[in-house]
Amino acid sequence: MKKCCFALALILWVSLAMGQNVKPYIAILKTTSGKHKGILYKVDSAYVILNDNGEFDKIAINDIKTVQIRTIKKNYKGINLIKIGSDPEEYQLNSRGDKVNKWGKKMPSPEDELGVAFFSVIFTGIANGLAAPIHAINPNVARFNLRQKDVNKLNELNYFSVYYQANANVLTELEQIKKISASFKP
Repeated sequence: MKKCCFALALILWVSLAMGQNVKPYIAILKTTSGKHKGILYKVDSAYVILNDNGEFDKIAINDIKTVQIRTIKKNYKGINLIKIGSDPEEYQLNSRGDKVNKWGKKMPSPEDELGVAFFSVIFTGIANGLAAPIHAINPNVARFNLRQKDVNKLNELNYFSVYYQANANVLTELEQIKKISASFKP
C-alpha cells in the first residue's frame, strides 16, 4: 500500500513539474527615449524588466508608450531539393544487357544526371529564396498601449513574463476567475 501511494505521489509530482513550461516572449517597448527590445522577464508596479542578451534592463512604466509582444521563432532551415546522381547498386543487368532498377526503368545517362542536378540546384535556390522572407514574418501576439496607465493592462502584460510563468500566483488567478464567473449570466 505504501509503495502504491508513493508511486502515485511521484507520478503526480512529475506531471505537475512537466506541466509547468515557461515560454519566453520578445517584448518591444517604445518609450519616450527610444526602443528597447528583449525577452520580457518581469513586470511589477513600477518597472518592466527585459533580458537583453544576458543583461537586465529596467524600464520605468511611466516612460513606456507601447509594448509589442512576439514569440521567439526558430531559425529558418532551408529545404533541400538537390538530387545528385543515382545509386549504381540499385540497378542490375537484365536479359538484354541494359542496367535497370527493380521496376524496369533504365539507368540514366551521365548527361541526364547532370541535367537533373543542375535543375534541382536552381529549383532549390528559388524555393529557399521564396520561403525565407515568408518565414521571417513574426507578427505580434499582443499589443499594449500604456499611455493611459491601467492596472488590467499591466496584469495582462505580466502573463507574458518569464517570472510570472515560473511563479504563477494561483490563488489570485482563482479569485479573478470567480469574479468573472460571478458577473457572467447565461
